[in-house]
Amino acid sequence: MSPHRIDPNINYQRLQQLSEEFMEVWKRLQAHYLDATAGFAFVRSCVDREQSKSCTLLKGTGLDSEEYLNTRSFTYEQIFTGSFCTSGIHDATQGEVKARNAPNGVNFVSMGQLCLISFYDYWEEYLRREYAVAKGKLDPTETRHKVINKILSEYASHDLWGDVRLLRISIVHHQGIATSDVSKCRLIKWFKPGDPIMLTPDHMRALFLAFLSYRNELFRERFPEHYIKITSR
Repeated sequence: MSPHRIDPNINYQRLQQLSEEFMEVWKRLQAHYLDATAGFAFVRSCVDREQSKSCTLLKGTGLDSEEYLNTRSFTYEQIFTGSFCTSGIHDATQGEVKARNAPNGVNFVSMGQLCLISFYDYWEEYLRREYAVAKGKLDPTETRHKVINKILSEYASHDLWGDVRLLRISIVHHQGIATSDVSKCRLIKWFKPGDPIMLTPDHMRALFLAFLSYRNELFRERFPEHYIKITSR
């Protein structure tokens, strides 16, 4: 016989709600990253296409090399009107635009960092406390910071979020350069102290899957534990 073992202190319905809320955050940030990076790829393709045309038109003039064309100015006029978000006064070379929109360029890296920061802020400012309350470990009316922090540390800690916190510190407070604290990471071991926190699409794929795995863990907690009762003969 395998009955449910229901803990009266746990709000199972709230845990399900939290897992659903986190899934919505996950989907929103995933879409944000995918839409943005698709835009980066599109802009780069626009420059590549224009340079290909220029190479054809300038063939044999000595001005048809990629090196030369990369020094020419870039404009958004074929993508936006000049009034859109100051696009008309944007100043960059074609080479700079291609570099920043490459998969390991600053646009991809910055977007990855923004997503990581957003995930952590959701956890630290909302989900972590709500999880502890739903598990019956934290009184929802508690306001004493020392008491709250002690309970969260004991009952609402997770290796994934701990590692993300260390990466966030490097990004936000150390100009994106890994501090010595990254050596404390238990799961995310991509960076050493002094390395730039370069979150490429491959890194972001791993992170999105890790956050999805955490969501699944949270969803499983919505169900009471099972135990097997063995009767004596």
